Amino acid sequence: MKILFIVSSSKLGYWLAELTHPFWHLAERGNEIDIASPLGGRVTFDATSDPYSSNSWEKDDLVSKGFLSDPSLLERLDNSIPLIDVNPADYDAIHIVGGGGAAVDLYPNSELAKILEHFWSENKVIGAVCHGAIALANNPERVAGKTATGFSRAEDRQVEELYGNDFIPNFPQPVMEQAGIKFVHTAPWGLQVVVDGQLITGQNQQSASEYAIALNHLLSGNSPVFTV
Repeated sequence: MKILFIVSSSKLGYWLAELTHPFWHLAERGNEIDIASPLGGRVTFDATSDPYSSNSWEKDDLVSKGFLSDPSLLERLDNSIPLIDVNPADYDAIHIVGGGGAAVDLYPNSELAKILEHFWSENKVIGAVCHGAIALANNPERVAGKTATGFSRAEDRQVEELYGNDFIPNFPQPVMEQAGIKFVHTAPWGLQVVVDGQLITGQNQQSASEYAIALNHLLSGNSPVFTV
């Protein structure tokens, strides 16, 4: 299958683990992945998501360390596809990467709204994690009544203590709730993955791997887990 990853072009950046963990879990199952962004070209990740940064929140992120060691993968981050050039019909699923930048240029975003409308209308899998879930609000008529998660307002308040009030122009939880989404979440920095039909969402970076595994199962239509 072919999967479209959407990443912010904002200088605020995306969260590395929310790209690398889904990339790993999906690619190792033979899925083909393209990376797109609002402006195309080089996309940059939040420095605090860099496992090699002195102020990293992710120093033990072995998946991201492996991704960063591969020049061919880094090259892809320098050559993302502009959203305007994306043909959504080429893809079986979409994954929207989080990080604060997603709240800057992935909502509101008319080009992304058009892409998402294709996935909704064709009943394809739609996934988003952390701040990336705010992009779902671009299509309120599609998401009203859906249950989803994302970076909670409580989590954003804790981040505001570091970066100042309103460090991003929009916060996922209130924007998603205004779009009619039933927003659910666990305690700050806890794991949460929600599946509602074709829609799958993860709360935060801590949920990235669980989200990716569940996304794999949703794409394949089955889970290898056998419960006695």
